[in-house]
Amino acid sequence: MEYTIDNFVSRLREIIYDNFPFESDDINNKKHAKRPLHIRDIAFGYLPTFNDGEDKRFFDIGSDYAEEYYPYYHILQDSEVIHIKGRGTKTSKGSQERISDKSARDYGHINWNGKTYSREYVKNVRGARSRSGKARRTFVDSNGVVYKINENASTYVNIHYKYIDRILDNLLPWIAMELNMTLRRKQDTGIAEEYARQELETQAHIYSTGDDILDILDSFE
Repeated sequence: MEYTIDNFVSRLREIIYDNFPFESDDINNKKHAKRPLHIRDIAFGYLPTFNDGEDKRFFDIGSDYAEEYYPYYHILQDSEVIHIKGRGTKTSKGSQERISDKSARDYGHINWNGKTYSREYVKNVRGARSRSGKARRTFVDSNGVVYKINENASTYVNIHYKYIDRILDNLLPWIAMELNMTLRRKQDTGIAEEYARQELETQAHIYSTGDDILDILDSFE
Protein backbone atom coordinates (compact mmCIF):
# COMPACT_ATOMS: atom_id res chain seq x y z
CA MET A 1 0.00 0.00 0.00
CA GLU A 2 1.29 3.44 -0.91
CA TYR A 3 1.81 5.83 1.97
CA THR A 4 -0.38 8.88 2.27
CA ILE A 5 -1.52 10.52 5.49
CA ASP A 6 -5.08 9.45 4.69
CA ASN A 7 -4.07 5.82 4.07
CA PHE A 8 -2.20 5.82 7.36
CA VAL A 9 -5.14 7.21 9.33
CA SER A 10 -7.56 4.86 7.58
CA ARG A 11 -5.51 1.79 8.54
CA LEU A 12 -5.04 3.13 12.06
CA ARG A 13 -8.79 3.53 12.48
CA GLU A 14 -9.40 0.04 11.10
CA ILE A 15 -7.11 -1.67 13.59
CA ILE A 16 -8.43 0.33 16.53
CA TYR A 17 -12.01 -0.53 15.57
CA ASP A 18 -11.25 -4.22 14.99
CA ASN A 19 -9.47 -4.51 18.36
CA PHE A 20 -11.80 -2.36 20.46
CA PRO A 21 -13.39 -4.23 23.40
CA PHE A 22 -16.34 -6.07 21.89
CA GLU A 23 -19.12 -8.35 23.12
CA SER A 24 -21.53 -10.35 20.98
CA ASP A 25 -25.08 -9.09 20.53
CA ASP A 26 -26.36 -11.75 22.94
CA ILE A 27 -23.97 -10.79 25.74
CA ASN A 28 -24.31 -7.08 25.07
CA ASN A 29 -28.12 -7.23 25.20
CA LYS A 30 -28.06 -9.18 28.47
CA LYS A 31 -25.66 -6.78 30.17
CA HIS A 32 -26.94 -3.54 28.63
CA ALA A 33 -30.55 -4.14 27.62
CA LYS A 34 -31.27 -0.41 27.35
CA ARG A 35 -28.05 0.28 25.43
CA PRO A 36 -28.09 -2.20 22.53
CA LEU A 37 -25.39 -0.57 20.39
CA HIS A 38 -21.75 -1.55 20.74
CA ILE A 39 -19.27 0.78 22.44
CA ARG A 40 -16.79 0.55 19.58
CA ASP A 41 -19.40 2.12 17.30
CA ILE A 42 -20.66 4.77 19.74
CA ALA A 43 -17.31 5.77 21.23
CA PHE A 44 -15.27 5.48 18.06
CA GLY A 45 -16.67 4.00 14.83
CA TYR A 46 -19.28 6.69 14.15
CA LEU A 47 -16.99 9.59 15.01
CA PRO A 48 -15.38 11.47 12.09
CA THR A 49 -11.79 12.16 11.17
CA PHE A 50 -10.98 15.86 10.94
CA ASN A 51 -8.57 17.45 8.48
CA ASP A 52 -6.29 19.89 10.30
CA GLY A 53 -4.02 20.87 7.46
CA GLU A 54 -2.07 19.19 4.69
CA ASP A 55 -0.29 16.67 6.90
CA LYS A 56 -2.44 16.55 10.05
CA ARG A 57 -5.52 14.49 10.86
CA PHE A 58 -7.20 13.89 14.22
CA PHE A 59 -10.13 12.00 15.67
CA ASP A 60 -11.61 11.44 19.09
CA ILE A 61 -12.23 8.35 21.13
CA GLY A 62 -15.33 9.30 23.09
CA SER A 63 -17.96 12.03 22.90
CA ASP A 64 -20.64 13.69 25.02
CA TYR A 65 -23.15 11.08 23.88
CA ALA A 66 -20.80 8.18 24.64
CA GLU A 67 -20.05 9.66 28.05
CA GLU A 68 -23.72 9.90 28.92
CA TYR A 69 -24.92 6.55 27.63
CA TYR A 70 -21.87 4.29 27.12
CA PRO A 71 -19.31 5.48 29.71
CA TYR A 72 -17.59 2.13 30.01
CA TYR A 73 -15.37 2.86 26.97
CA HIS A 74 -13.09 4.93 29.24
CA ILE A 75 -13.57 2.78 32.34
CA LEU A 76 -12.12 -0.17 30.43
CA GLN A 77 -9.12 1.97 29.45
CA ASP A 78 -8.39 3.61 32.81
CA SER A 79 -9.45 1.19 35.56
CA GLU A 80 -7.24 -1.73 36.56
CA VAL A 81 -10.19 -3.25 38.44
CA ILE A 82 -13.92 -2.60 38.12
CA HIS A 83 -16.45 -2.58 40.94
CA ILE A 84 -19.24 -5.11 40.68
CA LYS A 85 -22.59 -3.48 39.97
CA GLY A 86 -24.10 -2.07 43.15
CA ARG A 87 -20.85 -2.36 45.10
CA GLY A 88 -19.13 0.85 44.08
CA THR A 89 -17.89 3.22 46.76
CA LYS A 90 -17.81 7.00 47.11
CA THR A 91 -14.10 6.90 46.36
CA SER A 92 -14.43 4.68 43.32
CA LYS A 93 -17.20 6.83 41.85
CA GLY A 94 -15.19 9.98 42.43
CA SER A 95 -16.13 13.59 41.79
CA GLN A 96 -17.59 13.02 38.32
CA GLU A 97 -20.43 11.00 39.82
CA ARG A 98 -21.79 14.21 41.37
CA ILE A 99 -22.22 15.96 38.00
CA SER A 100 -25.92 15.89 37.17
CA ASP A 101 -25.44 16.38 33.43
CA LYS A 102 -23.86 13.04 32.57
CA SER A 103 -22.80 14.19 29.12
CA ALA A 104 -20.60 16.85 30.78
CA ARG A 105 -18.60 14.33 32.81
CA ASP A 106 -14.91 14.08 32.03
CA TYR A 107 -13.17 11.11 33.59
CA GLY A 108 -9.94 12.20 31.94
CA HIS A 109 -9.99 15.60 33.66
CA ILE A 110 -6.56 16.76 34.84
CA ASN A 111 -6.15 18.52 38.18
CA TRP A 112 -3.33 20.93 39.11
CA ASN A 113 -2.66 21.71 42.77
CA GLY A 114 0.14 24.18 42.14
CA LYS A 115 2.85 21.50 42.30
CA THR A 116 1.71 18.39 40.47
CA TYR A 117 -0.74 17.28 37.79
CA SER A 118 -3.00 14.31 38.34
CA ARG A 119 -5.98 12.46 36.88
CA GLU A 120 -8.47 11.34 39.49
CA TYR A 121 -9.36 8.05 37.83
CA VAL A 122 -5.95 7.09 36.52
CA LYS A 123 -3.87 5.52 39.25
CA ASN A 124 -0.27 4.36 39.43
CA VAL A 125 -0.77 0.61 39.74
CA ARG A 126 2.82 -0.58 39.75
CA GLY A 127 4.04 -2.98 42.39
CA ALA A 128 2.30 -2.89 45.77
CA ARG A 129 -0.17 -0.29 44.56
CA SER A 130 -1.82 -2.77 42.20
CA ARG A 131 -5.32 -3.76 43.32
CA SER A 132 -5.71 -6.68 40.93
CA GLY A 133 -4.41 -9.23 43.44
CA LYS A 134 -7.47 -8.78 45.66
CA ALA A 135 -9.99 -8.62 42.80
CA ARG A 136 -12.14 -11.45 41.50
CA ARG A 137 -10.86 -13.27 38.46
CA THR A 138 -11.70 -16.40 36.50
CA PHE A 139 -9.39 -18.61 34.48
CA VAL A 140 -9.52 -21.97 32.75
CA ASP A 141 -6.69 -24.50 33.12
CA SER A 142 -5.34 -26.78 30.39
CA ASN A 143 -7.98 -29.40 31.23
CA GLY A 144 -10.84 -26.96 30.79
CA VAL A 145 -11.53 -26.67 34.52
CA VAL A 146 -12.82 -23.21 35.50
CA TYR A 147 -11.31 -21.65 38.61
CA LYS A 148 -12.48 -18.54 40.43
CA ILE A 149 -10.17 -16.53 42.68
CA ASN A 150 -11.42 -14.08 45.34
CA GLU A 151 -14.99 -14.90 44.35
CA ASN A 152 -16.49 -12.67 47.06
CA ALA A 153 -14.42 -9.59 46.19
CA SER A 154 -16.21 -6.32 45.43
CA THR A 155 -14.14 -5.79 42.27
CA TYR A 156 -13.07 -7.88 39.31
CA VAL A 157 -9.97 -7.67 37.13
CA ASN A 158 -10.40 -5.54 34.03
CA ILE A 159 -8.96 -7.65 31.21
CA HIS A 160 -9.18 -4.67 28.83
CA TYR A 161 -7.11 -2.33 31.02
CA LYS A 162 -5.11 0.12 28.83
CA TYR A 163 -6.59 -1.38 25.68
CA ILE A 164 -5.85 1.72 23.58
CA ASP A 165 -2.16 1.62 24.53
CA ARG A 166 -1.97 -2.10 23.80
CA ILE A 167 -3.66 -1.74 20.41
CA LEU A 168 -1.12 0.89 19.37
CA ASP A 169 1.90 -0.94 20.77
CA ASN A 170 0.97 -4.27 19.19
CA LEU A 171 -0.35 -3.21 15.80
CA LEU A 172 1.42 -0.02 14.75
CA PRO A 173 4.46 -2.06 13.60
CA TRP A 174 2.17 -3.82 11.11
CA ILE A 175 0.97 -0.52 9.67
CA ALA A 176 4.57 0.67 9.40
CA MET A 177 5.48 -2.49 7.48
CA GLU A 178 2.45 -2.20 5.18
CA LEU A 179 3.27 1.39 4.30
CA ASN A 180 7.05 0.89 4.17
CA MET A 181 7.60 3.22 7.10
CA THR A 182 10.11 3.20 9.94
CA LEU A 183 8.60 2.94 13.39
CA ARG A 184 10.25 5.30 15.83
CA ARG A 185 9.84 6.01 19.52
CA LYS A 186 6.25 6.65 20.58
CA GLN A 187 5.69 10.15 21.87
CA ASP A 188 3.06 11.31 24.32
CA THR A 189 2.10 14.96 24.55
CA GLY A 190 2.56 14.84 28.33
CA ILE A 191 0.11 15.70 31.08
CA ALA A 192 1.25 19.33 31.39
CA GLU A 193 0.53 20.02 27.73
CA GLU A 194 -2.80 18.18 27.98
CA TYR A 195 -3.71 20.32 31.00
CA ALA A 196 -2.96 23.51 29.05
CA ARG A 197 -5.15 22.33 26.19
CA GLN A 198 -7.89 21.33 28.63
CA GLU A 199 -7.91 24.82 30.15
CA LEU A 200 -8.06 26.48 26.73
CA GLU A 201 -10.99 24.27 25.75
CA THR A 202 -12.75 25.03 29.01
CA GLN A 203 -12.34 28.77 28.48
CA ALA A 204 -13.76 28.39 24.97
CA HIS A 205 -16.61 26.27 26.35
CA ILE A 206 -15.53 23.26 24.37
CA TYR A 207 -15.66 20.14 26.52
CA SER A 208 -13.73 17.06 25.57
CA THR A 209 -15.13 13.93 27.26
CA GLY A 210 -13.20 11.15 25.57
CA ASP A 211 -9.78 9.64 25.75
CA ASP A 212 -7.60 11.48 23.23
CA ILE A 213 -5.54 9.16 21.10
CA LEU A 214 -1.82 9.34 21.73
CA ASP A 215 0.05 11.79 19.58
CA ILE A 216 1.77 9.26 17.35
CA LEU A 217 1.89 10.93 13.97
CA ASP A 218 5.34 12.32 14.73
CA SER A 219 6.53 8.83 15.66
CA PHE A 220 7.08 7.88 12.03
CA GLU A 221 9.46 8.98 9.34
